[in-house]
Amino acid sequence: MDLFPPDPKRSRFPRPDHALQDDTRLRFVTPRPEPPEGVSTVRADLSAFFVVVDRVGRNEALLLLLTKALRQRTGLLALRVNDLAWMLRVSNRRVIRWLDRLVTSGHVVYHVEDLWGIDTVLVEIVAGVVEPHHYERTVHQELPTHWFVQVLPLIGRTTFTVYLYLLWCEPHHAETHVDHLTEMVKLRGRFHARWHLRKLEDRALLTRHPEHGGLVVLDPTPPTRAERLRLRFLAIPHLRRSLVHLAVLAGSALLLVLLLAALSASPAPHPPRP
Repeated sequence: MDLFPPDPKRSRFPRPDHALQDDTRLRFVTPRPEPPEGVSTVRADLSAFFVVVDRVGRNEALLLLLTKALRQRTGLLALRVNDLAWMLRVSNRRVIRWLDRLVTSGHVVYHVEDLWGIDTVLVEIVAGVVEPHHYERTVHQELPTHWFVQVLPLIGRTTFTVYLYLLWCEPHHAETHVDHLTEMVKLRGRFHARWHLRKLEDRALLTRHPEHGGLVVLDPTPPTRAERLRLRFLAIPHLRRSLVHLAVLAGSALLLVLLLAALSASPAPHPPRP
């Protein structure tokens, strides 16, 4: 019996490292440049955007712009239909319906494939569909992609489109009229346009100039804690459908309770006298 076993570090055949198992993954680190810093943006031609609004529809144009922004923001990560639906605050069926209209108008091509047992839609955005000189100018804006995941779901589709219209007017068309806003965004009238402008003022996206009283477009502020919590709840799949089912169930239970209370409060019929 050897009272002094050999040191494994000095042994000819050292013991294996038990931290390395058969299924341990090896990752080789190589020198790489530092990633650039900055906010993720999508370059959008707002003149072409409002051409799509005029030809196809406001919701379809916003869906196309949202798809471009999320493609820039997520990179190679796959998107779900629910990711588009909750940001636009609509159902999945309506998103698919708008996507089909974009296919019919020639702006989008998509194909459904089965990848590893999951139905995956391969979407391609067609370039050069809109004439470059449809309007008197081409306005390119670098839109931060976090606007589409933080601002759009909170203020709604129509109000966000009004905000894009004001950004379109800002560089070369500082003065505009509410009738032009109504025509470009496809609103129902002046009252509808003023209502969305008031929503933008309430959200601190518009403010009055202290000297001439005109409207000044502002960048969105970061969401509050309550707004972030609301965004988290909106992103839950099938949340709206579940809330509707709960509301129907609660209404049915309340109606049943009221019916039983009414039956118990009604006087019982007296037996006929002999």
